[in-house]
Amino acid sequence: MTSTNHDHAPRDAALALWRYAHDYLRAAQTLCRQHRIGCADSQVPFHLVAQGIEFALKAYLRAKGASMTALRAELGHSLSKALARCEAQGMPRLPARYRSAIETLSPCHGDTQFVHLATARNVFPDIDPLVDAGVWILDWIAPHVVEHYVVHLADAASPPPGDFVRRLRADLRATSDVVPP
Repeated sequence: MTSTNHDHAPRDAALALWRYAHDYLRAAQTLCRQHRIGCADSQVPFHLVAQGIEFALKAYLRAKGASMTALRAELGHSLSKALARCEAQGMPRLPARYRSAIETLSPCHGDTQFVHLATARNVFPDIDPLVDAGVWILDWIAPHVVEHYVVHLADAASPPPGDFVRRLRADLRATSDVVPP
């Protein structure tokens, strides 16, 4: 059933945010795997992964009924606030290794700009724990995102929910091995 509510516009829907999140995470991962640029020389991978995690968390909140207007006003770009809100609305607590990675990055991802992550001059980005954190979130929220899509945007040509979730998870497995087969 398709909703006529403007707040469920396809570009702001939970599924769109899910896809943006995955794209940002893959871009960060690709930069780190294909280029050996030190953290002090480029913060781009961290900025990309922070944006990906933000979109992942907001995708879940959209699936749970939050409007984009409310998300902007109440959370801004705060990863900490978004994570706390997700957990308050039923998302399980992140595994410790992912929580720690996000907590390290969160202060850098502010409302006005990405603030450089302080690192030693010769350190290269280890973006994998952050990408894995984002993928873990996307994997867990996939059924919720699909349910939101089915209720608000699906049409007769849309795949069945189970197939849709499997497709999303197959995309994630190409990015990280944290998604079970």
